[in-house]
Amino acid sequence: MRIAVIDFSSTALSLLVEEISGEMMSSVVGLRRSVSILDYMNRKGRLSERGIEKVIDSMRYLIEAAERVGAESIRLISTASMRIISNYEEVADAVRNATGLDFDILDGRDEAYADYMANREYAALGDSLLLDAGGVSAELVDLNSSSRKDMFSLPIGPLALFRRFPGMYPDADDAIAIRKRIAKIYEKNRVYPGRIFSHIVLVGGNAEALYSVYADYFSLPESSLRAMDRKKLKKLIKHLLSSEERSMLFIRNAPEKVHTLIPAALLAYETASHFSADELVISDKGVKEGYLRILVEG
Repeated sequence: MRIAVIDFSSTALSLLVEEISGEMMSSVVGLRRSVSILDYMNRKGRLSERGIEKVIDSMRYLIEAAERVGAESIRLISTASMRIISNYEEVADAVRNATGLDFDILDGRDEAYADYMANREYAALGDSLLLDAGGVSAELVDLNSSSRKDMFSLPIGPLALFRRFPGMYPDADDAIAIRKRIAKIYEKNRVYPGRIFSHIVLVGGNAEALYSVYADYFSLPESSLRAMDRKKLKKLIKHLLSSEERSMLFIRNAPEKVHTLIPAALLAYETASHFSADELVISDKGVKEGYLRILVEG
């Protein structure tokens, strides 16, 4: 059978349809509609009527796409987006009335566990740390451990970091402040103290966009294993912070991530530095794939 999952995040709505046969899963289609809910929220976290309309319009588009490819079941999940909306019940009611679907709202550890289920095979690389560089929150998972109590969801997602400084791009001083905040949050929450990881596995749309810019900047050929070197990432960040040519990199590779790409790069680099990892690997699987895996495996 074919099952669809629509993920309502703080920056987009995305669809995944997979063919399920026993415990085997194969991707049928994946689509994404960019909708930044923070553009439609007031200071108290209330999503406006226009914001709700934008969410529902995108949701209907993805539902129709899922139905066209024969999805027999459609699941609607939400991660940090519904956790930060103060009028979430109003939003959920509007979505239910318009689509007939109810949200399965994942808390931070649910989200981290879904990331783990989608990417646990990366444990074969050695001591690997998963970093879901999402919107408002960031999830961290030791891929060598399936214990949910050892997983973290922290308020240092690229969108949350972006909102801490003025302007479209952070400058060098902003970058220092962002890195210090990330390190402080890690220490305060005792995120794997004293651990060293050989690899950071990056998950999410910001990670995909970051690698596209990285590959463009260093003129890398296409490869099945997409990986970034920590020292080269540092060089890229320096370019993104100061060069007048950075806008072309954004336009060519990730125009919809212009606000969050530099904070995502700083988050990835600081995490790799904090845990002494020299290589960062980009995964194309995230919460939706993990959620489906949980359904399949019960």
